[in-house]
Amino acid sequence: MSQNAHTLHLFFEDPIKLKFGQLVYQYLVTGNTEQAQRWADKLGGADLAALWDEEWFNQEVSATPSHLLLRFDTGTSGDLPLRALETLFSHGLKAAVLQVFYDQVGETERMHFDDGHWVSRQAFFDKHPERRSIVEPADPDHPAGSADEGPDDEYDCSKDPGKPVSVAKLRKQEAERKQKGQEAAEAFIEMAKAMGKNGVSPVKGLIAVLLLRAGLKGLLQAFVFTVVTVLLFKGFWLWLGLGLVLAIVLPLYYIVSTHKDLKGDDDDEDSDPDEGGGDESSEDKDSDHNKGSAATTGSSH
Repeated sequence: MSQNAHTLHLFFEDPIKLKFGQLVYQYLVTGNTEQAQRWADKLGGADLAALWDEEWFNQEVSATPSHLLLRFDTGTSGDLPLRALETLFSHGLKAAVLQVFYDQVGETERMHFDDGHWVSRQAFFDKHPERRSIVEPADPDHPAGSADEGPDDEYDCSKDPGKPVSVAKLRKQEAERKQKGQEAAEAFIEMAKAMGKNGVSPVKGLIAVLLLRAGLKGLLQAFVFTVVTVLLFKGFWLWLGLGLVLAIVLPLYYIVSTHKDLKGDDDDEDSDPDEGGGDESSEDKDSDHNKGSAATTGSSH
């Protein structure tokens, strides 16, 4: 069964907050919610339901003098622990690094957080250079500065925002993205059911939708080209005529390209068996002719 493996490096504002956070998660891992709530109250009244997700499994908690390390797994559709991070940032957390290994596709992704915001990897280490050795330990076989060391090889998997985004806003965006994905999946299922009732193959229906989208893409590009050139350059009728030509050519081009990608070009493969069959038929005819000639010769003797 595929799963997503999460690793969270949590850096608190002081050793006391770190200890409280450690005790909260250690008791949550063992299922002792009473003691976990006791230390969550000392942490500032943090909500256990926000700090912990019932869908997490294979949980591990460890602590060092500098930070708290939390590991857990989720299903492939599991959410990022953004709710927990948002809650912790309001109860003494100062910075965090999240690493997720997506087992289904074999890819790793990292996200860096500072003062309640998702930030770029570069911005994170510019502000906290001392934490790089903690979250990106050097490979002893390839120490920093060695000739064969790649550019941040193992850790060059950071997902960076264009500008800092608050964890609360990021959480809202992720929820909206997930909802849209679910709605799209449900819409496709309903479309497939409707096509099935009308005797239309869902696959053919999907191909038709993709071809329509390709045509609209070409039409939109032609429209944008026409508007821009008419507004910026002289020769209204020239650009308008060219735009009309593109409005025909571009949709056809994208439709043909999409259809070719979806269907593939099987003409050569289809023609080979026919050619082989033609040769075989000729050989059979020649064989029958030779047999007939031999029979005629035998009867004449």
